[in-house]
Amino acid sequence: MRSDLYPDLQQRSFGDGHALWIGQLPATLLPDAAALEAMWALHPPDYHTILMYGRPVATPRWQQAYGADYRYTGRVNRALPVPPLLAPLLAWSRGSDARFNGLLLNWYDAAEGHFIGPHRDSTAQMIPGSPILTLSFGATRIFRMRPLRGPRDSAPAARYDFPVAHGDVLLIPWETNLRCTHEVPHHRSMGGRRISVTLRGFMDEVPG
Repeated sequence: MRSDLYPDLQQRSFGDGHALWIGQLPATLLPDAAALEAMWALHPPDYHTILMYGRPVATPRWQQAYGADYRYTGRVNRALPVPPLLAPLLAWSRGSDARFNGLLLNWYDAAEGHFIGPHRDSTAQMIPGSPILTLSFGATRIFRMRPLRGPRDSAPAARYDFPVAHGDVLLIPWETNLRCTHEVPHHRSMGGRRISVTLRGFMDEVPG
């Protein structure tokens, strides 16, 4: 990954040469209390449904794509136009990498026990080699990485925890996503509400 595209992010290496890039949004892009509440209000009324072992299952959080459809687990999260509230975040991300054209928002409410389990992000329709950029708003949560193990390795996968707070930026290189899972577990000790804004580069951009 070209580090010169992300001069404000710092590389954090973990487990067998894997790496993340972590930093913070410019202060001018941090939402105030009113803007954060407006961003929270964007969440859909119902949970998105995915397929697990051939059966539909509701995700344990709210989710919505903007700008470009997101295809994963046998389903498509149909994109809405990018709202004005999110447009500055998309513009900022494209300032470093013009391939970013789709956003996926996840809304986590600790009071509801929301989480996302270990997974690798779908690369369907993504531009090969492009990274995945996540912006975190609201309450602090743990972002957990686990390198994949070989089929003959019976030892449990090592885990690496990265706390992400309000305004933090986390970039996953293409290769890291292919070779590691990531998750945001629910912890009783961590309350409040969190919004993640994840940006990807798709080959079939939908105007937003």
